[in-house]
Amino acid sequence: MLRKTIIASLVTAGAVATAIVVRSLLNDTLKQAEEEDEEINFISISEETPDDSEDEEELPKAEEVAPEIKEIAALYPYLKPEFISEQFGRNDVFNREYPEDTLITISHKAKFAAEDVMKEFGGIAEENGYSCEVIGAAECIITKKMFTESGSILSDIYNVANQVACLNGTYEGYRID
Repeated sequence: MLRKTIIASLVTAGAVATAIVVRSLLNDTLKQAEEEDEEINFISISEETPDDSEDEEELPKAEEVAPEIKEIAALYPYLKPEFISEQFGRNDVFNREYPEDTLITISHKAKFAAEDVMKEFGGIAEENGYSCEVIGAAECIITKKMFTESGSILSDIYNVANQVACLNGTYEGYRID
């Protein structure tokens, strides 16, 4: 019963998140089109080496997080805003590389502290249309074929990463074929 409730919650959250992501992307596209002509880019040149700047990099403060990132973070409570923002920034690339109605195979790699938790995750994934391949004692890759829509790849990444984090696992990344 609890598993069905969790799955229903994830499916509902995924649908809402997809709607928010699509709305945010449409708003961003409209704003960007309006501001394109007036946009001025400044480039600063510093004497730091790439290694120096990595050490000084700071995480965004709460007030620096964009409103759409906050909305998405509310739907995926187990994901860090930095992760959400990083993936959100890749959405234009996803939409360009994989136009609507393109058949893709998306694979997600996850690692867990215990094998039984990994098996539970694999079961949840299989109930949601993924195939699960065990690649280590507590590590697996789940794979799903899907047709793309605007924001669908991003939504899939958020859904899987959130579920992994919910089970105290480590989301190690995705691959799109």
